[in-house]
Amino acid sequence: MKHTFEANKLAVSVRVVLVEPGVEGNIGFLARAMKNFGLRELCLVEPKVGVGAVARAFAMHARDILDQAISVDSINEAVKDADFIVGTTAVTAKRALNVKRTPITPAEFAKAFSSIKGKVALLFGREGSGLTNDEIDKCDFIISIPTDSTYPTMNITHAATILFYELYKATRKGKAKHVTEASGAQKERLIKYFTNLVKETGPPNHKRRIALRSFRNVLGRSFVSSREATTLMGVYKRALQRIRGREKGKQ
Repeated sequence: MKHTFEANKLAVSVRVVLVEPGVEGNIGFLARAMKNFGLRELCLVEPKVGVGAVARAFAMHARDILDQAISVDSINEAVKDADFIVGTTAVTAKRALNVKRTPITPAEFAKAFSSIKGKVALLFGREGSGLTNDEIDKCDFIISIPTDSTYPTMNITHAATILFYELYKATRKGKAKHVTEASGAQKERLIKYFTNLVKETGPPNHKRRIALRSFRNVLGRSFVSSREATTLMGVYKRALQRIRGREKGKQ
């Protein structure tokens, strides 16, 4: 049951609230991003455009989210049953005293998300001006994505996608298929096979040393699995047998 809950947590616990959307394509793209990462509930506050053919085209295979989306007249209505209200903004505090605009990152929010119980409303503001100070006052906290100072404001749907990804990743921790890393002994055997293979190809000693050092570097930077190490050893072993067999045939 625990796995079922984790798999469905984003769908049942998170409501995406888009405030006064004015670009139909953004509504569709937002629905698509939501479905990519397991979110289902979309609420539009005073939309300035309809959810028509353009939105549905951008949504692609997430049109069911558009079909189920609701429109309301105010943020209060959109968050009335939410246990946590989370705002998003590109405008952060420039002074430590401005606690209202002091944000956390998507990764920090995702880390805390697993311990949150109840309904979470994620507020995304207007395309041109974001959320007002009064709307941010309604939030328990706000999230901002660190960006380059030369162009700090992201498209709202791009920012939402980053946040959705971080949440999805946090709920999926521990579910990836377990991969056994190669042991130290396996790595040493793999290096031995590679060393013998290099010797058989007959490069000068200095090039042989460089090749061995390069192989060790690559092996050290990678997280080679036990299966991968075994496969490579098999390939090197067969290569050595063929080279040595040909050398014997020439004698």
